[in-house]
Amino acid sequence: MSTTTTSYSINLDFETIKLPPVSDMLILGKKVPQGKHGVLHSFQLISPDVFEVIEINDDINKNIEAVIVNKTILKKLPKNTIIKVLSEHVFPFVTKGETVKVNFDVHIFQRDIKGDIDDDPAPDK
Repeated sequence: MSTTTTSYSINLDFETIKLPPVSDMLILGKKVPQGKHGVLHSFQLISPDVFEVIEINDDINKNIEAVIVNKTILKKLPKNTIIKVLSEHVFPFVTKGETVKVNFDVHIFQRDIKGDIDDDPAPDK
């Protein structure tokens, strides 16, 4: 007489996600199945008025169609500076049809701020 034993094993791993799953920016390669307008529309449904599309139309970055950027980053740096950094350090690694999430951590530094002591308003009492 044979005895059959059925068993199973489960490993679970889960975490809370943010929607959209991108907080800083998303680089869209050319020929992405969803297209830049489809991706942006999805973002607008989840987080209205948070992201902006920067279209890339140059011969140097011919694999890139667009960059979807969080508007808070655009308040810190101009578009051309962002695209220059991405062109040098990220775009060369993106292929057609690929979508790449980028964490773009910006720190603003201001140094040697000077003024006259007499210009300070009197403290409130």
